[in-house]
Amino acid sequence: MMETGLSTAESRRRLSREAANQLREIAHELRNPLNALTAIAEIFRDQRFGPLPGDKYAEYAELAHGATLRMVQLCDRLLLEDPTAPSVATAPVGKVLADIVDLFGPMAAERGVTLDLDLSEALPALPVAVEALTSAVNNLVVNAIKFTPRGGRVTVAARAEPMENVAVLVISDTGVGMYPEELARTMAPGWGRGGSTVGVHGDPGSGMGLSVVRKQVELLGGTLELRSEKNVGTCAIIRLPLTGGPAIAGR
Repeated sequence: MMETGLSTAESRRRLSREAANQLREIAHELRNPLNALTAIAEIFRDQRFGPLPGDKYAEYAELAHGATLRMVQLCDRLLLEDPTAPSVATAPVGKVLADIVDLFGPMAAERGVTLDLDLSEALPALPVAVEALTSAVNNLVVNAIKFTPRGGRVTVAARAEPMENVAVLVISDTGVGMYPEELARTMAPGWGRGGSTVGVHGDPGSGMGLSVVRKQVELLGGTLELRSEKNVGTCAIIRLPLTGGPAIAGR
């Protein structure tokens, strides 16, 4: 039994190393075209061949440049670090959320969805893995936009709850929502690891977004809660510890 246990543990470590190497290979192959896209976006951002026809073009070029640059940085991290070990730093969470809203503003606008940001002035900087936080909120915001019909609203809000030792991040929408049985299935352990989806605007998806969110929130030491009502909307609540202590689930 001991030999079997050691063999199983070694097998898992080997699989983990192989998966990490595959991620690095993918990152390496992605990095060159992303560098090219970053350079192209930079040309548009700086209007090197003459002024762009309207402020929106310049604004979107800036967003495109920032997005491609972030992808290059993610590739660099995969190439140089252990991708399973998040880098923790004290970060202004409000700025992280504001950048996400700016990034996905054009996507929401093109689909006729209002994307709002509601931040408490008392929200402090938090010791978080910024990439994990960005990934979790990115997925929730994109999913909310995909399933909110034209004329609807998506809101990204954040506040501090010092008595509970948590910062509460809320991504809510006025989208299609879920029936109770759908919500229960969605929140069941192991759900959300694949299966294609199509949003109300025709946006395709892999069905893995919630699985990614759960993993990233776990890395952040936080908790995730979903509330939803059919034809009313969905609300995703992330609670993150304000200090080194655990996040306490609120009501």
